[in-house]
Amino acid sequence: MKKQAVFQIVNTEYEWLTHIKIDPEYSQLVPELSEEEYTRLKESVASVGLYEPIIINQEGTLLDGHHRLKVVKDLGWSRVNVETKHFDSKNDEAIYVIETNVVRRQLNQYQKTILAEKLEPLYREQAKQRQADKTLPPNLEEVKEWERESETQAAKSVGLGKTTYQTAKKVLKEGSEEDIKNFKKGNKKVYTVFKNMKTREKIEALNKEIENLDPIEGEYDVIVIDPAWDMDVLDQGSWRGGVDYPRMSVDEIKDMNIPAKDNCVLWLWTTNKFLHEAFHIIEEWGFEYKSCLTWCKDKMGVGVWLRGQTEHCILAVKGKPLWQLKGQTTALLAENRGHSIKPNEFYTLVDSLCYGRKLDYFAREPRDGWITYGTMERSK
Repeated sequence: MKKQAVFQIVNTEYEWLTHIKIDPEYSQLVPELSEEEYTRLKESVASVGLYEPIIINQEGTLLDGHHRLKVVKDLGWSRVNVETKHFDSKNDEAIYVIETNVVRRQLNQYQKTILAEKLEPLYREQAKQRQADKTLPPNLEEVKEWERESETQAAKSVGLGKTTYQTAKKVLKEGSEEDIKNFKKGNKKVYTVFKNMKTREKIEALNKEIENLDPIEGEYDVIVIDPAWDMDVLDQGSWRGGVDYPRMSVDEIKDMNIPAKDNCVLWLWTTNKFLHEAFHIIEEWGFEYKSCLTWCKDKMGVGVWLRGQTEHCILAVKGKPLWQLKGQTTALLAENRGHSIKPNEFYTLVDSLCYGRKLDYFAREPRDGWITYGTMERSK
């Protein structure tokens, strides 16, 4: 719906600066210029003068030109070209102040969101005012539609998509202090901040599930374990990608209770980054290294320095477990079905090689013939 004009230009003239009044509420609606931006504006005004007049209302209150007014005062000017506008309501006047500043400024997503949140109730009130005054709206249905769509209108006025604006409001309402700080400074786009928020929520929920797990019952002849290696210790300067599940330090992994029989085969999955630590872990658990299986994936994943397209599974034993060789090799060629999901071909290999009661520790999915424990819903 095309909006009707809500102000009238009364006159344009030169006005003594001391006669212009500042409304604290309006001044807070104007995003501050950076020091660099203010210096550029001051230099421009000093060189070529004011391209745009300063806007006041009929009471002499400043509506548009807060920074321009400050500049001319700093330059020692005593009079300035002003334009006086008359508005039908205080609400319409406030909308004008915000919309004018949005048009004139290069604002980041945070600043646009703050202004849109101020515009939303103003648009709703404006719609109610027009609904009450039957002479203003073209028809009643358009006013009702405008009232229902105040959120959409606010987003559009500041140059945000409705979904982006809704997401930004959630960040401001539900985000941590650090989330809001990153959003405010423009360090991260709103969707990145929101994704990080959802990841934390998911990790917190999974941690609660892990805390409530019952102890593992019995001991096992074959154990496959896929620890949640602590990706936070990776070199952040080279890190590409990320994970959204609870992670464990090397010491926490070492302290795990491994329910192994006296004669047991262990398969320990590890990343390229933690391959060295994995050998110390199996020793801590009382296992002896035998071989290393390398999974060669059909597509790359996350990684440091190099994007990972291989993953390793250490084969270690305790005692003298039963096993049978049928030509299995150290290379496993299989599809990458998603981060942390191990291939079905791996379990087929283990079933062909190992006998006895089998445990899949931190399993990604249930599997026939296996006991699964600590199943973690990781990213797909």
